[in-house]
Formats: sequence, C-alpha cells, structure tokens
Amino acid sequence: MKTILRLAVLALVGTTALALAGNALATQKLSIKQSTTSLTIKVSQAQSDAQPASISIYVPSGYSINTSATPGTKIGSTSGTVFSRDANIPLPLSGDVIVVPPTTNAPGCDPVPHIAVWNLALSVLGPDDVPLGTPGRSPNGARLLDATFTVDNIFTVPAGQSIWKAITTPWAGAVPNAAGTVETRAFVADGAVTLAKKVNAPRRLVKFTGKVTQAGSPVSGARVSLLVNGKSAGFTARTNASGNFSVVLRKTGKKTTSTFQARTTVAERDITSTGCASPTPGVPGGCVNATASPFTAVSAKISIRL
Repeated sequence: MKTILRLAVLALVGTTALALAGNALATQKLSIKQSTTSLTIKVSQAQSDAQPASISIYVPSGYSINTSATPGTKIGSTSGTVFSRDANIPLPLSGDVIVVPPTTNAPGCDPVPHIAVWNLALSVLGPDDVPLGTPGRSPNGARLLDATFTVDNIFTVPAGQSIWKAITTPWAGAVPNAAGTVETRAFVADGAVTLAKKVNAPRRLVKFTGKVTQAGSPVSGARVSLLVNGKSAGFTARTNASGNFSVVLRKTGKKTTSTFQARTTVAERDITSTGCASPTPGVPGGCVNATASPFTAVSAKISIRL
C-alpha cells in the first residue's frame, strides 16, 4: 500500500521544467535523491505559478518507514525559498524536520490520525494573491518557490526503480482551485556503467567500450571518465542516444600491467515525455513534469598488460 506524505503547503524552486499534459502554465517539479541512510525530497515551481494550497506526496510501494521517533525528535533538516510579493524580494529559509504527534492536523490535511506527522518549520500557509488584511493571507504575501527536506534513518529503500508522485492543488484567491490540480513524478533508481576491452597487441592499442544505464534504460549524454589504476587520467567520453561510449588508448613506454574502470556521475534529468506518458487518472491538469534521479556509478576493474 502506498503511503501519503501530506505537506500543508511546502515551499516550491525556480528551476525550469517542461509544461506539458494539459496545464500549459504549470511548472511544478518533484525531485528525489536517496541513499541507504537518507532521503531528500524537493518540490519546486516557478514564481509565476499560483501558491499551492496543498501538496500530497505518495511514497511508492516497497519503502518502509521508521515511525519510532518520539514527538520533539529532530529527524532531518529543511530549506527553501519564498518570494515576498510585499517586499518584491526572494527570501531564503531553513529549519529542522521535527516529529510531532500523529494526531496533529495542519490546515488542508486529512483530519484523521497518521502513522507519522513531521513538522517543517519553514512552511508558509495561506494564499498570497488576496488583498492585504485578508484573513488567512500568507505572511508578507509570501509565495513558495522551493522546499527541500532530508530525513535520516527513516526510510528503508527498496531495490529497483521506484516512482514517486506528488499531487499539487493551487490557490485561486482564497479558495483551493481543484480544477488546477496537477501531478509531478520522480523516478528513482541506481545507475550502472559497464566496461569492455578490445586489445590490438602489435599496435599497443586498446579500445574500451561500455554503456550507461539507469533501471535498465540507456542514459544519453552522460560523461564517462576512464580511471587508470584507480585514478583519473583525463580520458573521457560522452554516451550516445543508446547509452554507449568508446575510448581508444595507445600505450607508450615499457610494458606494464594496469587496471581500468569507467566512472560516471549523472545529474538529475528531465524525462517528462516518457515519465508522464501514462498520467494518474482523475488529475484535472494531468502530469506536467517527471524527473530521473541523479547517480554515480563505477564499473568493474579490467586488468591489461600492454
């Protein structure tokens, strides 16, 4: 069963995202980065987007959540940016992620007990596009641009690819705009890089080939570095549309035995065209953005005497 993290108006980043699938103005984005001990969730949108009334983040099946922390315990940190309409400046925010009683209910959340409730101190509630003095208006007319929070030793990460989803409903004046609700997705998986060799001993040439993939799919445009005896030697290549790369080296000097590995670090990528191909039914604005998580991968060693 999927778990829902209901966040009463998280901050949202002014990074560019593709606007597709039924809501031409929506630029919301969900990003996930994880390790065996920590998990980072980031939600973002452009300054031109309406203030979010609610964001529901769906934890994929396969994750387990440690709910043993007692209320008042710090389990992580959070940061974000809001834009003050009143002062016409962006304002950075930071704070802690604190466990609160599971019966705690923030405005816009389900009025029922949860398995866990975490308080992000930088949350800003209320619409920003209503006149000064309007009850419930966000402080300083603050509009959320981005919010990132990391929790430590809370999630147990499953093997394979996971798909996180967020459903965002914006404000329209002083009321939530259900018709403007959109979906964003984040695909999370480890990546891999392979390395193979073809040796031309008489010419002392070695052709290295390999492939970069994530969840079995090719990753194009990835920069691959060749490590010689565990150190970077300045030999690099870029993967093509099929995720493949090649590097040719010529050995000079006396004959020696060396080890070779391929290493790649891939940043978060926009995969909206494929990741939003089958949007969740019932979301009026459809799926507007999908990301693939960043990763670093190193191949197995190859030993060559040449």
